[in-house]
Amino acid sequence: MTVGHDEHLRQEAAGWFARMRGPGADAARGEFDAWRADPLRQETYDRLVQRFDDSAILGHSRLSELRLRTSAAHRGPPAAVWWTAAAAGLVLGAVALSQVVLTPRTGAGLGERYVSARGQIRTVALARDVTVVLDTDTVLTASTAGDRPRLVLERGRIRVQSERPLEVQADRVRVNAERGAFDLRRQGGDEVEVATLRGDVRAEGGGLLQKTRTRIEAGQRMILTGGRAGAATPAPARDRQWPTGLLVFDGARLDQVIAEANRYSVRKIRLADPALARLQVSGGLKVTDPDGLARALGAALGLTVSSAPGGDLVLARTDA
Repeated sequence: MTVGHDEHLRQEAAGWFARMRGPGADAARGEFDAWRADPLRQETYDRLVQRFDDSAILGHSRLSELRLRTSAAHRGPPAAVWWTAAAAGLVLGAVALSQVVLTPRTGAGLGERYVSARGQIRTVALARDVTVVLDTDTVLTASTAGDRPRLVLERGRIRVQSERPLEVQADRVRVNAERGAFDLRRQGGDEVEVATLRGDVRAEGGGLLQKTRTRIEAGQRMILTGGRAGAATPAPARDRQWPTGLLVFDGARLDQVIAEANRYSVRKIRLADPALARLQVSGGLKVTDPDGLARALGAALGLTVSSAPGGDLVLARTDA
């Protein structure tokens, strides 16, 4: 087998891995079984699954390795280490800790309140055709008006997939979707971020006298501040897979990676030397496992991992 063919098989396996953990898995089962009937494909796929279970890291060309570099001058350009899955961007609940089906309530002020704990990614089925994923430390209230779900995001981030019209309120922003998939995040203060994955998604903001309504195209995100819409920009690739517990980075600073991972755990990862913050990371990180992530970063960068008196994990230079 050539190196190119081996790499092609890995990419195919990665695509199937994501697809079979998405909402269309049942419909694709026959096609997947036919693809996997080849012994070489089966071996490649099974090896990928084993590495996913054993490792905190996923990549595209080497699934169990994290590619890191200290600088372009010392190590050259970042390797292309991407998890192959347009479908993976819509994976829901691959690491969800619980699932609840909402019993709709009607009437003013009534609804169900859902909370995800620190480090938890939770999938909630509001109806057969409406699913919401709650990111870590998120609070959501859901109610219905007729057949139209109405959600209020009090804190955190959610991914919504709906095949019926629905409405989501976050601070001064109201998002309406006929059907589609989108992320909604309250970022602190009066900032609300909307990112569309597919479908017709519109954000409404502003005051009583002057409202703005903006359509956010698939693949774009928009930050609204105080209800006022900013410019639409491409949605970051790293955010496509967060419902799976994975975040994808491309040349991100180590301190930024750690800050994002620390949102998912009471036990934090810290740097012994501030200079380590400049190290750059490219790859897919399993941020829901701080111990595994710290060990993987330490092994890849040649750093030691120790526990601080309060239980935090500290990365330090080997010779420190």
